[in-house]
Amino acid sequence: MITLSTLRRTFAALIVLFLGTFSVFAVTANAADEETTGARSGPASNIGEPTATNTIKDSYGNVVQYGSDAIIYKSPSTLTGKTAAELRAIGRALYMQNCSSCHGVKADGVLSQGNPEAYPNLVDLGPAVIDFWISSGRMPAADPTAIQAGRKPSRLSALQSLAIAEWVNSLSNAYPYVPVVNTNDASRAEGLNLFALNCAACHTITGGGDALAAGTYAPTLQDSDITATQIATAIRSGPGNMPNYSSSLTDEQVADIVKYVKVDIQNPNNIGGVGMGGLGPVAEGFVALSLGIGILALAAFWVGDRQ
Repeated sequence: MITLSTLRRTFAALIVLFLGTFSVFAVTANAADEETTGARSGPASNIGEPTATNTIKDSYGNVVQYGSDAIIYKSPSTLTGKTAAELRAIGRALYMQNCSSCHGVKADGVLSQGNPEAYPNLVDLGPAVIDFWISSGRMPAADPTAIQAGRKPSRLSALQSLAIAEWVNSLSNAYPYVPVVNTNDASRAEGLNLFALNCAACHTITGGGDALAAGTYAPTLQDSDITATQIATAIRSGPGNMPNYSSSLTDEQVADIVKYVKVDIQNPNNIGGVGMGGLGPVAEGFVALSLGIGILALAAFWVGDRQ
């Protein structure tokens, strides 16, 4: 005959078995995921600059793209399919309408109370930098006097942003071109290591952003609207008060960081169901203690024979 006490013990055993099986599954899944994101084999390539061996030119001798297997840097005309002349005509008109009042008709900047950085010179920045500021909605600025321009939906289309970048770059050709990132062979594990070493001090290890000095801040990277191109451009150019990593990270390392941000920061795989803000063992340990052990304690109390 099955007694109530036997049913209670069986129920408690099933709870323990379920929790134990779930924990093993989570650890195994994480380990398997790490095995698929190991470090890339093969030699590292260039640091985002054109060389004699990685450059493609048009019939006029102009560089239209350069790069590596990890990142191809393309001119705006190559990305849009329009000729450089067509794109520059569009870009010049858009620049005069949206940008010239602050940066000057020659894009060489305008002094503001003796401060050359208020409305800076755009010449020699490279098309990727121009496209970054416009495509992220930081420019045209809603408040030109703000300490830091925040990200917002762009007023201009992708074509218009690239057109302005093409026209500004026609004044004096500069690099970087717009990076197109290939993350197929990138390593998320290596991306995590590089992110922790180079980025987490300002953006925090969760990518949530943080306050900096003098009213500035490191923006969040958790917004999935932030593109791989924008992340790579920021690393290569160092917008605002961000450091410039153009000479210290290879294309492969940049691609590793991009993949880590796009996958693990913007779209994390929370096996447990809730990410707990990505804060790691402290938050997860608290939940384990308060819920996991709490459930076991309640089950043990229920099973026990009470007078």
